Amino acid sequence: MGNKTKKAIHLKDAQLFLDECKLAREKVWLVALSSKGELLRFDGWLVQSSHWTAGTHDFYNPVSRQIRKVRDILIFEINGHPVYI
Repeated sequence: MGNKTKKAIHLKDAQLFLDECKLAREKVWLVALSSKGELLRFDGWLVQSSHWTAGTHDFYNPVSRQIRKVRDILIFEINGHPVYI
């Protein structure tokens, strides 16, 4: 049938979803823009922490133990759902 686009979610809903995933220790799949303008894919990463005042989330890769900080405003997609501002 082809690829169906999932329903878009607002940035605030995406932030709340990431916080819920942090508490439940659920893996997330997201696409975000880096500070250099490159698209980054985080497949199966855990949410380690969130900073509401800074507008960032820290993600942890359970395989390589790498930690990355991502600005919330630069997140394009979470678990297949596009994110809008």
